[in-house]
This record gives sequence, structure tokens and C-alpha cells, in this order.
Amino acid sequence: MKCYFVPPAAQPPEAGDGESASGIASLPLSLLARHGARILDPVAVPVAQGWPAPRSTVYRARTLLVPYRLQQEPFLSAVNDVLREVGMRLVPVPPPSQLAGYEQLAALPGVAVLTADPQRRAPVVVDAWTALTALRDAAREQDDATHGQDASRGRGDAVLAAADVRQISLEHLLVGALITGTPEVDGNPEVDGNAVIAPYLSATGDSRIPVEVYADPPPRGTDGQCKERYGRRPVVAILDTGVRAHPWLGVTRAGAAGGGYHTAADGSVRVDRGIQHAILVNDSIAAAAGDLAGALIKDPWDTPVTADPLVGEIEVALGHGTFISGIFRQAVPDATVLSIRIMRSDDTVYEGDLILALKLLAARVARAQDPADPKPELMIDAISLSLGYFNESSSDVAYTTGLAALIDTLLDMGVLVVAAAGNNSTSRPFYPAAFAAQPRPAGALSLVSVGALNPNSTRALFSNGGRWVSAWASGVMVVSTFPDDVNGSLKSAQEVPARPEAGLGGQHGPARTRESLDPDDFRGGFAAWNGTSFSAPALAAWVVGALLDGARDDPATLTLADTAQAATVNRALHALRRRGWEGG
Repeated sequence: MKCYFVPPAAQPPEAGDGESASGIASLPLSLLARHGARILDPVAVPVAQGWPAPRSTVYRARTLLVPYRLQQEPFLSAVNDVLREVGMRLVPVPPPSQLAGYEQLAALPGVAVLTADPQRRAPVVVDAWTALTALRDAAREQDDATHGQDASRGRGDAVLAAADVRQISLEHLLVGALITGTPEVDGNPEVDGNAVIAPYLSATGDSRIPVEVYADPPPRGTDGQCKERYGRRPVVAILDTGVRAHPWLGVTRAGAAGGGYHTAADGSVRVDRGIQHAILVNDSIAAAAGDLAGALIKDPWDTPVTADPLVGEIEVALGHGTFISGIFRQAVPDATVLSIRIMRSDDTVYEGDLILALKLLAARVARAQDPADPKPELMIDAISLSLGYFNESSSDVAYTTGLAALIDTLLDMGVLVVAAAGNNSTSRPFYPAAFAAQPRPAGALSLVSVGALNPNSTRALFSNGGRWVSAWASGVMVVSTFPDDVNGSLKSAQEVPARPEAGLGGQHGPARTRESLDPDDFRGGFAAWNGTSFSAPALAAWVVGALLDGARDDPATLTLADTAQAATVNRALHALRRRGWEGG
């Protein structure tokens, strides 16, 4: 595994115009319809006066990300007074009960649903960009009026000031940062005749290739041994597709009666059913209010194998979380992976789900660090994110999303956050990885954004790159765990009819079919795959390894048993600097 940080002062400009984002304009219509999403066309949408012209992005049409304060009265009435003029209204979605007592987290934006105004008789196209533009225009008018005579919109003291509206944003549809077949490939120049991506794909157009591994799982210490060596076992959270069965991970099928999967008590993967349930409840409330969401994520397991049983092709992101979990199993076997499922197996993530999951993880860390009653068993040491989106406006990205503030909150708690740079071969910022370019206070942790390296240590042609990419790690033909209960509909290119084979002593053995490689039969349990999706966890595992080295070498000050915020930040900074990081 090859990993290195790039010193900020040594960041060279990357090739590319910084604007292109191949893949956005050619997402299949079926995918967009499934998730109630649209592609923002910069030349065909209104723009609020004083706001920058947008660039292409993918957003969910019936939702906005709105601070909970603005989803309550009297602000909600002020918002709906404006939206009524464009035939829409905003339906609030309350924060989950798990955030009670965490005002800072609860205050950050969450999903709110847009519907047609029931008092409007004419048909209305409910569209989040139109709604956001109307709110921005109204806020500008009110700010102008305030500097003159009066602010007429809103009830009582609730006036939609520009500072408030700047905290309202689109809910982006994120994709996993991997090299794959559809949706990034169907009719897309990324693959069809494009020399950038095509060399990394198999003949089937998929970069997942079944492989065999002649190795036992790396030795993993017991809980007692980890406590003795490091103070406790480290925990890394991955927000991804969830996991499926694999013996290296301690995940097994639950059987026909119960369905789903089990995680072994001594396995390397855990799930947090409380967080998972909160995501389901939140999305269910939004769906009941009128959100056009795809299938709700009801459990922590990576399903379905295929969206179309008649075709039987494996979903493009299936196995993604299992594969990432296997990277940690190989590179830092004493760590526990906390798997939170927010990515569907069609490679999509709702930004609202990502924000909610991070809020709930931050609340969990806050409980672990409670000075009056610390709970080390709840601590999260690192978060690995293999997903992202292209924002419509880089000039105001720090103000129009709660995602940056939430990541900063986790960093301030001492949680290492690592994000994949994306695979569009562009220098246009890909978020959340591109938040790494935002300045942080001296002595503070920074988000780490990771690009992909080829096996020969050169930078992968498909990897995004730019001054916002702060580290590079292996991401091409990576070998890791893959669900051992997956066999798609594709067949091997050539089969030789079965016939009895001679066995020992002249006896005939059973008939054995001879065939070429079946490209989507993964029952061997391992695969080779490409993408910055795998560079990010590789880099995270490398740093967590340094965290363990420090705890073992200097238990007096770097033990993992101490979950106080100051101690956690100090440990993470020590581990990063041990690996050559020059930030902070």
C-alpha cells in the first residue's frame, strides 16, 4: 500500500480547466427519476440577482437543506409567504430524538420537503432550484427595504435576511467515488471511446474482477490485547452501502427465517442500529410529506444484488462497503469498522442522509467525550467517506451547506475525516473532499482529501486532482473482500462441455465443466477494483496504524483509553505528523 501527503506549499496546479465534470450530464433518466433528482442546466435556470451563475450539479427536486430554526415559526411562515408566489410550500421535517440536548448539531441544516401549494389551482412544477432562487430574491429585496424604510415580508419579527437564506441549499445527489459501470458509464464519454477510464475497466465495462487470494486473514488481537496495547480498540466509521457476508469480516447470513445478516461478537465489522433506525425514520417522515425518494434504507445490509431480476446484472455499487471494510481488515486488523448504510447499491447517496449520519456520529462522540461520564466504547477515531458531488457554486459553498460545518465539528472533536477525491479526471472541486482546501485554525485537524495512485506509484489517469487534494494512496487494481454470496447473470465467455475425468486408481471422478472466468461470480469472496473510493480508506488505515503505534510507544500521553477532547485531538495530530502530514 502506497500513501503520502502533499505539503500545502508544494501543491502544483493540475491539468484541466477546473470546470468540467464528466458524468453529470449523462446520468440515466431512470436513475434521476428513481431518486426524484434533476440535473441543473446553467443556461436554462433562473439566477437570483447578486448570486453567482451556477454550474452543473445534480440535486433532489423536492427537498431543500434548511436549518431547523428556519423550519419553525415564525420563520416557516415567512418562508412559505415567499414560496407561495411560485406555487410551492415548505413542509418541515423535525430532527431525530437522538439529537436532543445537542443544540449545536440540531441547529445545522436538515432536510425539508417542497410540495405544491394546495391553494394554487394551476399546475405547478415543484423544483428546489426555483424555490431557492425565489427565497434568495426575496431576501435581497428585504435587505434593501431594511436599509430604506420597511421590510414587508414575513410575520412579526421573522424577516428572511440574506444571512438566513445563505444557510438554505439544494440537497445534492451524491455518487460513490469509484470506477464502475452504470450510472457513470451508460452512454457516457467516460467510457465510450475515452482513453481516461476505459483502460481501468474489464471487457464487461465493470472494474470489479473476481480474484483468488492465497492468504489467511491478518491476525487480529482480542479486545483484551487491544486494551493492553493501545488502551482500547480503535473504531473507524464508513458511511457507505453497508456490508454483506464474508468470513474475514465476521459477517454471516442470518438464514431464510430471519433474513439479513449477523455480525460476530469478535468480528471486525459492527453496525449501529440506533443510527440506522434514525435515518429510516427521518426519510420516512420526508416521504410521507411528499419527497420523491427511492426505496427507503431499512437496514444496515448491502441490498439488492440487482434492481432488475429479469436482467440480473449486479448493481454498480454492490459490495462497495464490504470491499472498503476489507481494506481496513488488511491494513489495520485490530480496528473495528462501524458500518453505517447511507449509499444505495445503485451508487447514490442523498446529501441529507450524509449530514444526518454525521450529526448522529458527532452526538455519539460527544457522549464518548462527556467529562462527567465518558463512554470510551462509543468513541469514533476516524471516518472514511467514499462519495461526493460537484457544487453549483464554489464562491459560496462554505455558506450554503451545513456539511462543511459538520465536518469541522467532528475534526474539532479529534475525529480524523478522510474523503475520496473522485474519478472524473478533473480539477473541479469534488465535495466533501474539496473542503480540505478551506483554512483551519492553527493546531487544528484538517479534512484529508485523497487521490488515487497506480501500482507503480504514478497518479491514476481517472483520479481528480488539484490544489484541494492533500494526499494520494493506492487506488488501482486493489484487492479486497467482496460478498461471497453474489453471482450475477453474466456467463463465462467460453465453456467446454462436462465429461467424466479420470481419478486416482483408474476410477472416474465427477463431471467437471471447464470454462473461462465468469466476470460476475464473486463467490470466491475477493475482487480487484479501482477508484479513489479505495484510496481514501487506505490512507485512513495508514494513519490509524500510526495512531496505534503512538499509543503503544507512548501510552502515558497517547493511549486510546483517554477520550477527552484535548487528548483525542493531540493523538490524531501526532498520528498525522508521524505519517508526514505538515498541516495544522
